[in-house]
Amino acid sequence: MKRIIVLSLIFVCAGRFAATEEIVVNQWLFSGDFEVSMPVFSETENLEGEIFTPKDLFAFIPKDISGLYPEAGKKFAWSASHSSKWEKVKADKEGFALLPKSFSGKYLTGYMAFYLETGRWTKGMLEITSRYPFEVYIDGKSIGTKTTREEPEDDPGRWSGELKLTTGNHLVMVRCFHYGSEKNDWSLKGAFTPAEFAGDNVVAAGTSPVMGKNINHVLDGQKAGNVILSPDAARYAIHYSYTYPPDGDSENWTEIRRVSDGSVVKTFRHANISSFEWAPAGDRFSFRTSRQGKASLWLYDLEKGSYYSILEGIENMGSYKWTPDGKHIIFSISEELSGRNSDFKRVHGMRDRIPGFRSRSFLYIVDVETGLRKRLTHGFLTTSLHDISPDNKRIVFSQSWPDYQERPFSKQNVYLMDLSTKEVDTIFKELRWGVSAGFSPDGRKLLMTGGPSAFGELGENIPEGMIANNYDTQAYIYDIGTGRIDPITLDFAPSVSEALWNKPDNLIYLVAQDEDYQRLYTYNPGNRSFTTIDTGVDITSRFRTANSALQAVYTGTSISAPPAVYKMDLKSNRFRILEKPEEEKYRHVRFGENQDWDFISSDGSTIKGRIYYPPGFDKSEKYPLLVYYYGGTTPVTRGFGGRYPFNLYAANGYVVYVLQPSGAIGFGQEFSARHVNNWGATVADEIIEGTEKFLNAHPFIDKERVGCLGASYGGFMTMLLLTRTDIFSAAMSHAGISNIASYWGEGYWGYGYSAEASAGSYPWNNRELYVERSPLYSADRITTPLLMLHGDSDTNVPPGESIQMYVALKILGSPVELVKVAGEDHHILKYDRRIDWNNTILAWFDKWLKSEPEWWEEQYPEKNL
Repeated sequence: MKRIIVLSLIFVCAGRFAATEEIVVNQWLFSGDFEVSMPVFSETENLEGEIFTPKDLFAFIPKDISGLYPEAGKKFAWSASHSSKWEKVKADKEGFALLPKSFSGKYLTGYMAFYLETGRWTKGMLEITSRYPFEVYIDGKSIGTKTTREEPEDDPGRWSGELKLTTGNHLVMVRCFHYGSEKNDWSLKGAFTPAEFAGDNVVAAGTSPVMGKNINHVLDGQKAGNVILSPDAARYAIHYSYTYPPDGDSENWTEIRRVSDGSVVKTFRHANISSFEWAPAGDRFSFRTSRQGKASLWLYDLEKGSYYSILEGIENMGSYKWTPDGKHIIFSISEELSGRNSDFKRVHGMRDRIPGFRSRSFLYIVDVETGLRKRLTHGFLTTSLHDISPDNKRIVFSQSWPDYQERPFSKQNVYLMDLSTKEVDTIFKELRWGVSAGFSPDGRKLLMTGGPSAFGELGENIPEGMIANNYDTQAYIYDIGTGRIDPITLDFAPSVSEALWNKPDNLIYLVAQDEDYQRLYTYNPGNRSFTTIDTGVDITSRFRTANSALQAVYTGTSISAPPAVYKMDLKSNRFRILEKPEEEKYRHVRFGENQDWDFISSDGSTIKGRIYYPPGFDKSEKYPLLVYYYGGTTPVTRGFGGRYPFNLYAANGYVVYVLQPSGAIGFGQEFSARHVNNWGATVADEIIEGTEKFLNAHPFIDKERVGCLGASYGGFMTMLLLTRTDIFSAAMSHAGISNIASYWGEGYWGYGYSAEASAGSYPWNNRELYVERSPLYSADRITTPLLMLHGDSDTNVPPGESIQMYVALKILGSPVELVKVAGEDHHILKYDRRIDWNNTILAWFDKWLKSEPEWWEEQYPEKNL
């Protein structure tokens, strides 16, 4: 076999590497010659009659190395007092690298590392050779050990094992062990032999940790959740989560930190608390604990360092909210319908199919100082708290119930209650489209959010003959005294995601979907003007203000920037970063460039889009293309993560084109209303037209290697597209809809979503929509290889939607695959299944768009069934 020693990693462009057959590692990174010692009484026999030997010392792992990415010149901290920099060590002509020894302790340990970078999925044999014991890790996971020690006159021992490598850069680390008093060389040799199908120019060994984004970047490590400012904005509470590879074990906790320097004031790690809220004044906060299914609510005083219970042992406790004066808390408790369980269940309407429908939630109030509780509501309908008035005297709450005779099949009443007398005023009765409400700082008005049709035609801004899309959330101001409703966002194109009326400056802050951005705006009720606030990110979310200071916090992310936590001074609108919890994880990740790419459709509409290029993109090369869309009522945002991480696809050698067809919110009400009663008729044409124009405008795309993918409504669009065009070489549908009528009737939310998407249309009055737009009835037109993925417990889009299309295509002899994911609902959430699901998508496109079927065949080998 031809042997080539690779001197260094040379990255020419995506998928191009120095040629190899067997790859002998010529350069390593080394850190160590750390002394390790035997425990006391090592010569004393244990309960099994055994003494502690050097083999036992080697077997003991002294340090966790998961998450470590060695880099030349960087420090590796062995202990608080001892560290060593990673240094490059070259192998000799036989391939052995000599590990440096700076002192002759009795037993030494050290770490050798190199990176295997591959331009495609491959597998091969890794072989490590040394006279001394060692343990081998791949991407932080132990895969094998050699425990023997050979004499100088004997051949050194070997360990070998098969590696299966996804596209990207993989860390191989070897924990080495040496009898330090011996004068024999401490040396190591490594070689990797790729499988024959990989060919030349695919795999290389080197010392650079630079890599593309992979699925472990998406899932693993620390992430920030909710962030809440203290009333005076001096401190903030932040919720963290941490996911540990390789099994996906996780933990969640809350910390309180100083805004000035980020230092920790109090941590609740391992404390199992939830529902953190600052009290309205002072350095006090509340949180909830659970024990044996019962909840307790606690109040902690930071200044005194003491805490006490407000509520204890509450069954089925829901959410809670402080009154503005800090004297009371209003909370909810749910009640289950009594009666025996039965194998036979009479279904009381469509919602009765949904778990939890037969429980109801009611409101209570507790005196924080005395613990005295009062019940506020009762009945057969859930009562939902919206807000508490600034003077602590009133609450606004609502009740909702099904109404299956009129779209959208529910009704809502909104009430004001006087907390002292419990007198109730009905301010809105039988609203067809529900709203949310919050008090103005003076308590005289309500800031309300809801669809354009929430108050009849008052909030609609659409051409005559169109039907409003009520997922396009609007904001309204309701005057409690006069009953007047002001549709403040009537001429405001973005769709409202979050809204709050801030007391210190009397401004309304809106986080709103603006095309594929999510921006922050202020609305001034005095002069009725909107102002865009620069937050420094593409996607702003979780915006919270301080009760008594002009300060705010929020989380933000951008197209190639992981989430971070920000603080903003609302006087100057200046912001700064408080936390970058994922910065270290992405330190070595190289992203490709991004670019907006829009086109004018044949009907004159501007269809927005963007491109993700692979790292090391070279326009003189030919690349496969993935086209992604949703096509439903929400745009595909510029967020960094998500279930479909476009930067990850680009890191696997694909150019990715994401487009925003008609019907999405955030582009104005006329644009979003195009979604209603369309079911892909316009969207399919726009995707096909956009893809054709994209191909013509970008000669670096291979027109014979174009794939398309989407999920849920996007999965429906994938199937529909394949009945209308053959420009795609492969396609993927996750949880897609093949038959609009069966989705409408069977999915938990089918009839509810269709109340907007198919407003007024039913299988009995609009056969053209339910039959002609359903891909199943045109399955004979599909010739493109189609992969359908579906959670077998999906209650949103039932798995039958994929199954019936699979049956049709199998009968028709069309290339199709169906992969069901056990125990998963609409989204694939469990750690190991999420990884396999992601790899299934990539393997499918590698097979059809790169002529690399081996990964797919490894995951799903053919069987004689």
